[in-house]
Formats: sequence, C-alpha cells, structure tokens
Amino acid sequence: MTIENLIKCYNLTPVEFQLAKYILQNKEEIKNLSIQILSEKTFVSKSAIHRFCKKIGLDGFNELKVRLIQDLLQESDSYNQIDVNFPFESTDTQKVIAQKLLKLYEASITDTYNFIDVEELNKIVVLLHHADIIDIYTHAHNQSIAINFQDKMRAIGRIVNCPESFYDKRCTATASKKNHVAMILSYSGKATFLPIIVETLYNKGIDIILVGRVGNNAISNYVKYHLYISDREHLRNRISQFSSHIAMQYMLDVLFSCIFKMDYKANMDYTQEVIGIVDDRNINEPN
Repeated sequence: MTIENLIKCYNLTPVEFQLAKYILQNKEEIKNLSIQILSEKTFVSKSAIHRFCKKIGLDGFNELKVRLIQDLLQESDSYNQIDVNFPFESTDTQKVIAQKLLKLYEASITDTYNFIDVEELNKIVVLLHHADIIDIYTHAHNQSIAINFQDKMRAIGRIVNCPESFYDKRCTATASKKNHVAMILSYSGKATFLPIIVETLYNKGIDIILVGRVGNNAISNYVKYHLYISDREHLRNRISQFSSHIAMQYMLDVLFSCIFKMDYKANMDYTQEVIGIVDDRNINEPN
C-alpha cells in the first residue's frame, strides 16, 4: 500500500492533515531531509512527526522515508521492467536468462541503494567500527553472505562470529558482552529462531542491527538500528531468492567498505602485512 493510500485509512487532525499534504507533494525532497529540517519546513514538532508516523502504522520517520522511496520507484516505468519473482520463462534461451538476471540484479541493487538512509548508515558503521566483536545471526542462503562478510572483516583483523545451528546462536547470544554488536540478516524478519535470540540480546543490552525488508515484524521492538533492502521479492511465490540475496550481499559489501574506509591506510597496511601468511599460493605477478 502506498503512503497516500495508507494515510486515507486514518482520521487525521488538522495538523496531521497539513503534514501529510506536504509529504505527498514533496516526496523527492523529503527522502533527503532529516526530521529536524522537515520540522522546520512544516512548522510541526519532531514529536508530532513521530506520532504521525506511528499513527499510520510506521515505526518512525526513517521508515516513512523508505516507503516514500518505494512509492517513487513504483511510479517509475523502470521499476516494473523485471519480475523479480519469476524473471525468466521456460522458452527463454540461456543468453536471455543471463540478460534478465542482469536486469534483476541491477534493479535490486538500485532499489537497495535508494533505500539507504545516510544518517542511519553512518550510525551503524561507527557502531560496527568500534565493536570488538560482531555476531551475525541468520540462516539458510543468508549464511553464505554472513560468512563472506566475516572473511572480508578477518582480512583486516576484525572478529566476526557467524553461529550456524540454533544451539550455537543461543550460546553466542547468552555469552554476548557489552563489547559485542549483533547483526540480524533476515529478509522477512519472521525466521522462527529470531524471537528468543533478539529477546536475549535485548535483555543483555546488546545493540541490534536488522538488515531486511521494510515493514513491521515481530522483532522490531527489540531492534535499535535498521538497514532496508529491496523488498519486491515474494516470501514464497518465486523461483528463488535472486533479488533478496543480491540485495543483502550488496548491503553487507557497503558496510564492509565503509568500515574499511574508517581506517583506510591502517587496513591497507594490515592486508599487505598478513597476505603472505593467509595466502600461501605460489603466485608470481608482474610489477
């Protein structure tokens, strides 16, 4: 449901009506605004903006901006060029399949890029940069993405845990300390292992970052930070997780790159220092 249709479902106060009118008339502008600037432009307090977002069923201003971006994408012709759930047909040639998947990847990454809230991303990068240990909780195909992120981070001397079994996840969560940060990789936010894990982490005061699609889910009350990825993929009615997989991979590559950049020279020096130890291949490359 678009923001415009969502707003129509609620009885708004005069102040909320004027705020909604400004939002719908200035979607392109608002996606790049902070809540402080929006407050100044509309003469509506930040707390009133938060209440408006909650009233129409959103978690807050960040989700409002993400939903506005979704609306803008849906309004563009390019958004509907590829069916992310069924991107190819039985009659397609191999080359056509390759071309369609290329378009799917491009669309999914573009969607995800447009969903990025720079302020939220910066907070998360700083949090991960200062964490002594990062624990990633996920399952199924997202486990390989978590392990890939772990491998990249280990290449710059950082510790990342990727517990695989439900037992390992519970043990890692219960053993977490204040120097840990938890990342949840879940497209739907509905994985059955999540509730006990996030509740345990929340009760221990561990900061939790959720990377997944926008929308309310059972664990949102426990999560402090959110990163949203392209959400056009159906949870079950699909050939495979083409879109969510590439979007999740892109988002974690963005996180790694931003963390690397925080200490760029030191990380470059470290990779050169350890490359001869971690890579034992006999490779002779020209200078």
